[in-house]
Amino acid sequence: MPATLSDLTLEQFRAQAAGRQPVPAGVAVAAVCAGFALGLLVKVLAVSGSRKSCPVEPGTLETLTGAAQAASTHMLQLGQDDVAAFEAYLAAARLPRTTDRERSQRRQALESAVAHAIELPLAAAREAAEGLRLSGAAFCLTPPALLADLGSVTSLLSGALRTFLMCADSNVRLLAPETSAYQDGLASAAKRAREALRQADELLERIAASLQAGARPATDR
Repeated sequence: MPATLSDLTLEQFRAQAAGRQPVPAGVAVAAVCAGFALGLLVKVLAVSGSRKSCPVEPGTLETLTGAAQAASTHMLQLGQDDVAAFEAYLAAARLPRTTDRERSQRRQALESAVAHAIELPLAAAREAAEGLRLSGAAFCLTPPALLADLGSVTSLLSGALRTFLMCADSNVRLLAPETSAYQDGLASAAKRAREALRQADELLERIAASLQAGARPATDR
């Protein structure tokens, strides 16, 4: 089997997600979905920018497209890193603990793996929130024919963001020996996520209103 998520076919990834092995699981699946959503955002920007009437400042389209493309690639890497982090946790849990030295080495390995298993979904949450910001910036450039695609990007990223936070919280509660060490980070991530999701909901409402009116976004007239 291919070594990374990016090397898997869609069917291979689906089969692994549906299998009995511990990974890939929630974070990896959400990261792949978010990576595809950000790829779709690249398409929306590319097609929108090809219109002669596209209202865009010089360099803006290139900046947005480059950021979306980089975020899409990074999302897939975060999904792969999450798989590796949980595999490292399972390997650490299987280490021998007969002697004091072995117990110390096992504890250190577990603590390192848990820290990665918590930080990775939080990093993915930050990337998803940034993707939602990019979606908002793309709204005024998007013609009516592509608004549903932009809404799809926004909906998928919103779901992925919620998933990343839920998985990070679960890893803290179930894996971390000292949950208090991670509470501030979780609280900060949750605050950022609430703001990003609020803006995403507003964007979806604007998209729905524009579709219902059958007109371009107000700033695109």
